[in-house]
Amino acid sequence: MKISTARFGALDIDENKVIAMPEGMLGFDEKRFVLLTPPNLGPFCWLQAVDNPDLAFVVVDTKNCIPDYTLRLTAEEFEKLQLAENGEAIFLAIVTMSSDPFAITVNLQGPIVLNPERMIAKQIVLEGGKYSTKYPFFRPDGAAATPAKQESCANTVPQVAGTL
Repeated sequence: MKISTARFGALDIDENKVIAMPEGMLGFDEKRFVLLTPPNLGPFCWLQAVDNPDLAFVVVDTKNCIPDYTLRLTAEEFEKLQLAENGEAIFLAIVTMSSDPFAITVNLQGPIVLNPERMIAKQIVLEGGKYSTKYPFFRPDGAAATPAKQESCANTVPQVAGTL
């Protein structure tokens, strides 16, 4: 299928790579997205709306921020994501980019949980303050948050990502 994007122009995307978000992202009406992995973007991907060329979010696999990042889904969330009992889930965090790399932050309090088998995702808002909405991606000493663990987004979510 063809989609239009403001950043990458017209793209031919495999329909099997479209992610359904029945409840959308907080504050947005769009319900269908694709995950794009441009070359040389390091650990980051673009979560591009299929039906709105101007709407895209930079995202990163939460494993690149906190290797043991976990969250507990409710039974309702588990059902909405159609996750099997031992099914795989991918946790993505929205990135706030900055021209100053040390000001780049990720929202670990509102992750996007993706069932890669069913291509269904849901943004979850965590309560309790365990994770921040502005978690620094780079440490103040100049090192990446978890340099040994950072991988290209294309490597961490290959089964769901479309390439450019």
